[in-house]
Amino acid sequence: MTQSQFSVENTYLINDITNIALGNVAQSLSTVMKDEIIIRNVQEVKSLDNDTLLGKENNGNVYVLTTNIIGDMNAHTMLLIHAEDEQGIIEKILPTSEWGKKEMREAMLMELDNILIAAFVTKLANLFNNKIYGHVPSIKEMNSSQFEEQIKQVEAETNISYALKAELAAFKSRVKLDLVCVFDESLVPTVNNFDIDKAFVGHQEETQQKDCGDSKKGFFKSIFG
Repeated sequence: MTQSQFSVENTYLINDITNIALGNVAQSLSTVMKDEIIIRNVQEVKSLDNDTLLGKENNGNVYVLTTNIIGDMNAHTMLLIHAEDEQGIIEKILPTSEWGKKEMREAMLMELDNILIAAFVTKLANLFNNKIYGHVPSIKEMNSSQFEEQIKQVEAETNISYALKAELAAFKSRVKLDLVCVFDESLVPTVNNFDIDKAFVGHQEETQQKDCGDSKKGFFKSIFG
């Protein structure tokens, strides 16, 4: 159970900034999926448990892509993709000839995580006026028990100050992903010292997003020629 370390006003500030950052994520996912992306069920997570993060009716395995955000502020992200949604993403992005290649499927999901977390981190860094970046991601297919163990490890290793979960849903293909972000105590001074006049907006992040897009193009070219 996470305990709030923020005033009501600062909680609103966190919600506003993370919602803007999630909008950046949705734009990047829309480009990759060639679909409109809906952000749904954004919520502060008070209890990191399977029912909250995976859903009470979860029966199958889930792909868990984890990335540590490090720098002036530290956080732990998890991109959660259920098996049926993983298939939908692969069918949307990879050619049919690549569907049966497990390594290629996992590489594609990891590149997707790279793109989405980069979009999230870039916007957070610009708005908070700090230097943060995503570390190398990892991927693992987990059942409910394995995921529960991972969550316990995150809780044991992190002095959690704030956690959120958001659902990203593709309008046409109906594929959805869940993004979970767990911030440690370094978020507290970042929020308490927030200066809206120093927050970067507009064109500041566009170059970084373009770089991200170029690397994505390079990745796809390396696969498809």
